[in-house]
Amino acid sequence: MGIMSVKFEEVASNLLKINQVSPDQMKAWNYFTSLYGQEGALSPRHKELTAISLSIYARCEWCIATHVKSALQLGATNQEIIEAAWIAVLMGGGPSLMYAQRVLQALEEFQDVSDEEQIIRAQAQLAIDSEYKKLYWQLLDYVKYLCNEVDSTVHEVGAKWKLAHNIAENDSKVLARLVSKECERRGWA
Repeated sequence: MGIMSVKFEEVASNLLKINQVSPDQMKAWNYFTSLYGQEGALSPRHKELTAISLSIYARCEWCIATHVKSALQLGATNQEIIEAAWIAVLMGGGPSLMYAQRVLQALEEFQDVSDEEQIIRAQAQLAIDSEYKKLYWQLLDYVKYLCNEVDSTVHEVGAKWKLAHNIAENDSKVLARLVSKECERRGWA
């Protein structure tokens, strides 16, 4: 087991111990971190990349291990993680550069997967991409339908553009609310 894997295991073990002696505080901490992991203006992946930079800057090996592993699980690429590390080096200089080495170690350790596992992940990604493409084409069909309706009801070109954009803005808000409600109904939130 490599040094970053050991650091990751230490975090898990020590947090369990802290939970035993301070359950109320850990409950509050866990709630706070669950909010951090939710989709917002920044995606959870982008938040993890930011956390990698801050972990390096703060010189916390346990944090580096935890956030690199989480970023990988959220689909961050090696290049994204390395760029996040360089941001910390930019702001923190030489000492941050020394801790950025831990990111490379974590990438090596946490990406040690079998060829079979890589094939399964690639197949899953292809299935997701295929479904995404179907949804994308359905969305484009809706946009064409919307523009055709606007074209048939409005005669001034500038008004057509304005109406189509107003509908799109309102539809996106309505769609976001409907998706949120449906996700809550399904217990995904």
